[in-house]
Amino acid sequence: MADKPTPLYLSDLVTGLFAALALREVPVLSLRDTRLDRAFAKLIDDINEQAKKLGLTVRFRLRTHPVHGDSPQVQHALWEAAQRDLVSLDNPEYQDVRVKITKTEAPSYLRQLPGSPQMYETLADKLMGYYRDARTN
Repeated sequence: MADKPTPLYLSDLVTGLFAALALREVPVLSLRDTRLDRAFAKLIDDINEQAKKLGLTVRFRLRTHPVHGDSPQVQHALWEAAQRDLVSLDNPEYQDVRVKITKTEAPSYLRQLPGSPQMYETLADKLMGYYRDARTN
């Protein structure tokens, strides 16, 4: 009997991305517009490609609202990450996501996740590229 593929859930992905961003010393991402939502949506093809290489089954979908550009899945995942104390959603209006994982803690998070640390580092680099590109659009 063949081994069951390892699932990759959105909460795992978000944990890995924030740990990889901590390694890159990225302290804050803005929520003032839909840049982060759009960057995550663009990342989905890269996620699927990396997951396939490592024998993971992606167990989530990301969609952005056609008019507003935000993603309920991303917003919920960020809220859950804040509940797990990985990030803080800075008040008064949750305009920033502040990474709370330290650079020294990041490797232990990455070792515990499905896939590989390199996968999350690659995806974090791509996410930041999409995030920067979305600023100009």
